[in-house]
Amino acid sequence: MFHKSPPKQLLYIDEHPVCQHGLESMLKDDPQWEVCRRASSENRRELPKSIDLAIVEITSSRPQGIAVVKELRSVYPQTPILVLSSYDETIYADRCLKSGAQGYAMKSSSMQELKRAIDLVSQGELYVSEKVKSLMIDRLANPSGPEAKPTFQNLSDRELLIVEQIGLSKNNKEIAQALQISVKTIESHRSRIKAKLQLDSPQELMRYAMRLHYF
Repeated sequence: MFHKSPPKQLLYIDEHPVCQHGLESMLKDDPQWEVCRRASSENRRELPKSIDLAIVEITSSRPQGIAVVKELRSVYPQTPILVLSSYDETIYADRCLKSGAQGYAMKSSSMQELKRAIDLVSQGELYVSEKVKSLMIDRLANPSGPEAKPTFQNLSDRELLIVEQIGLSKNNKEIAQALQISVKTIESHRSRIKAKLQLDSPQELMRYAMRLHYF
């Protein structure tokens, strides 16, 4: 007698539990997946004991997504993680992969491409777009190229998040609230960011952040 395999367990981390993304709707209609949704990974006791795949959304309203990836990797050392993001893949994909993710897909991707990303990552393979693949190959082939100059690559994950928030025209208080740290800490980070990027003024930092965010 043929026995139907139980559905795979998928953990979906999203800061808006009441809002349903088209991808999640598709997954809920797919009998091979059983979706468990959580707004955060902060309370480990609320997380499932075992899962087959984790999807983490990173958006401007929840910019700490890289930290969430690291947290999930510590909880589920062997579980594939796919990041679904609205942030520029040429900036964040590499950092998410280094933090423990196996894939990085843009939320603007087609449902067909997102399904492909899920299939590849759930099978233990790596997923990034062709654009990111080319960029990674170029960095490996030219380690002393333009990326060796002071750019966002010189920034820590936290510093990059702050630059992204500055590019959204947020002030120090708003950034501190978004990242759940003090305004004084934000001010210290801004000073280090300017030094690393060799920028002389807050205005130069704002212009840099705006270019990074919109171009």
